[in-house]
Amino acid sequence: MRNNHNLRDLAAAVLAVAAALPWPAGGAPGLDIDALLARLARPAPSATAFREVHFSRLLAHPLVVGGRLQYLGPGSLARDVEQPYQERTEIHGDEVTVSRGGNLRHFSLERAPDLRSLLSSFSALLGGDRALLAQQFTITASGDERHWSLELSPRDARVRAHVGTIAVDGAAGEPRCIITGGNGSTTVLLLGTLAQAPLPATLEAAALRAHCRAD
Repeated sequence: MRNNHNLRDLAAAVLAVAAALPWPAGGAPGLDIDALLARLARPAPSATAFREVHFSRLLAHPLVVGGRLQYLGPGSLARDVEQPYQERTEIHGDEVTVSRGGNLRHFSLERAPDLRSLLSSFSALLGGDRALLAQQFTITASGDERHWSLELSPRDARVRAHVGTIAVDGAAGEPRCIITGGNGSTTVLLLGTLAQAPLPATLEAAALRAHCRAD
């Protein structure tokens, strides 16, 4: 269960790293899907700070963590949790390493072929291979230049069960949040300046989504 949770978070993290980095100058991305996706391609290495709020029916209270997300190159990425504990999860190809408290755990993505496919697709996104992304996801955009959303719905039912629909909320030219869900849980990744701002007084998924879309 813990391994699957880490992998799902990493899958969202790949997109978060791409979306959170400064976009090229030239105004808001608008609602042209091809233009939005083209702006997500990033050279390696790339990194961004994040704050993550995880909601689960298995938790009495939401779990809030913060740290850095890193895209290290095709097939390689990392998630460093710095608060309230320290943990580093790295993927290189099919191999996953989790380091926490001086303890190392290793496992292979061969144990989760659906998540391996998802991560490969995101790696293709960061490399600019939008055709492969379209094979794996149904892609839609909504909103306007002031507030916009990009949604990726996995075509594979097994992948969809793990991550649900992945939503990227942005304001003008700044992506602000990544929202994923599946298996009775929801994770909200706050990016950029929003990751450093105070959280809403009511820590619920709906309140955070509104927070992502607020002026």
